[in-house]
Amino acid sequence: MKDHIYIIGHKNPDTDSIVASIAYAELKQAKGIDAVAARIGDINSETDYLLKKFEKEEPLYIQNAKVKLYDVAFDEPLTIHKEQTIKEAWDRLSARKSKVLYVVDQDQKLIGVVSMSDIAKVLYTENGETNRSLMSNTPVENIAKVLSGEFVHHCDTYRPNGNVFIITSHKAVYNEESYKDAIVVLSDDLQLQRRVITDGAACLILVGVDILSQSVIRLAKEYHCNIIKTKLDMFKVARGIYRCPSVELIMSRKIIAFQDQAYIDDAYHQMSKSRYRSYPVLNKHGAVVGSLARYHLLNYAKKKFILVDHNETSQSIDHLNEGEVLEIVDHHRIGDIETTYPAQFRNEIIGSTCSIIAKMFKEQEVVPKKQTAALMCCAIISDTMNFHSPTTTRQDKELAKELAQIANLDLDQMAEEMFSAVATIKGRSTSEILYNDFKEYNINGKRIAIGQINLANQEELRMIRDDMIDYMKTINEINKFDVLMMCFTSVNGEGSNLLFVGRLAQLVEEAFKDDVMDDLYFVDGVVSRKKQIIPTLSKLLAES
Repeated sequence: MKDHIYIIGHKNPDTDSIVASIAYAELKQAKGIDAVAARIGDINSETDYLLKKFEKEEPLYIQNAKVKLYDVAFDEPLTIHKEQTIKEAWDRLSARKSKVLYVVDQDQKLIGVVSMSDIAKVLYTENGETNRSLMSNTPVENIAKVLSGEFVHHCDTYRPNGNVFIITSHKAVYNEESYKDAIVVLSDDLQLQRRVITDGAACLILVGVDILSQSVIRLAKEYHCNIIKTKLDMFKVARGIYRCPSVELIMSRKIIAFQDQAYIDDAYHQMSKSRYRSYPVLNKHGAVVGSLARYHLLNYAKKKFILVDHNETSQSIDHLNEGEVLEIVDHHRIGDIETTYPAQFRNEIIGSTCSIIAKMFKEQEVVPKKQTAALMCCAIISDTMNFHSPTTTRQDKELAKELAQIANLDLDQMAEEMFSAVATIKGRSTSEILYNDFKEYNINGKRIAIGQINLANQEELRMIRDDMIDYMKTINEINKFDVLMMCFTSVNGEGSNLLFVGRLAQLVEEAFKDDVMDDLYFVDGVVSRKKQIIPTLSKLLAES
């Protein structure tokens, strides 16, 4: 497996989550660690705007923590083309001490499999019906190539019946054997050569013949008999003649193959139902990219992760238990993630995960790149609502100023540009709005889900409020959250408009009824999920 460490934020990531993965990967790389910025959800419009503005690529998308076959260090595939000979297959297998060859076309797409046992069946049953069938379908050019021969006469027509005769006695001229359409191997016996040709042999292979009679050549032309002359001795010819057929004639077309995108546990389950030594691994185009055996799947390395901006299982990558968590950097409440081995855990009471990572850059005496510093500034502005959120600390402000100096940014100007560009819900679907920045929580056994989006103009909410509530009810019928809430938070940090549905929706009403300012359920001063909404709901749930 590629020894990457994937740095991921939470599902439905916000700007802080995405930028934290980018920045921390840069810091790790500066220290010689093979870290990769990754994401487990779609990028929202604010983050997309900022990444494009500062010309930074999106982090790599990872579906889940399960290992796929392309993550495993499987063997290099041993391939051969269908027109190549059994001898070439044998030589290739012997050189690699392998048991299986994958037969491919010109585009490396898999069309068959040839094993050492397939070849052995041919070589150890030389006169069987199967071998006669093979030799009847073997091009005469294959015979010349395998036997290191040269054509003395090459016919346009070649229709062998598959019978092979190796004649070592001069007395054979007197027997009653018919050589019609056969492949005949003999030595320097002029009378026997004529007898074989006039009998209608398809191919005459001459061993130990230096000079061939012109009369025999004329006779071969008359009877349409191919003549091949070889310097090999009779024993080597006899041993090599059945190595001439093309591998296409003996390959198996019943193949168990795996796509490189398949999960390891699925592949292992399928392997357990068969007994092949190895299995081809194919890419999405059907081309062979590797060879997989059971031992590859027994001790594979798990994917390694560093989690940023979250530490709860519900917010993290699917099947996290099948990966290995090395480190967590977060500024939220302590969640429920368990690790197999000790992991480094940095959790601070601060307004943004990017503020923590900015501190880590300073601690490790590394200066972030200009574009990374700019993105970290914007992430801090976003997560602290331009320093109006109650989660904001003095450190957030100081670190943002330092990053702004590196990036040559004006913080107030950048905040105004950013919010005016993206703090709108016009043109967005209800799904895009709900999952813009969506998190799930488990509080005292109750499932709470909260989406959040910044909004500059309250009237935009009035136009879609009914549709939004209907959509949230539909989503909750599927997911069965105890509370499903949507926060439309003002960009100036004054408060949020709340929409909520679910079995325990009355808890939200009870929690914020004293601060509701208007018919759009604007709650004065409430802008933070982690510091205001979640603690308040947690307290009520504990008391209920």
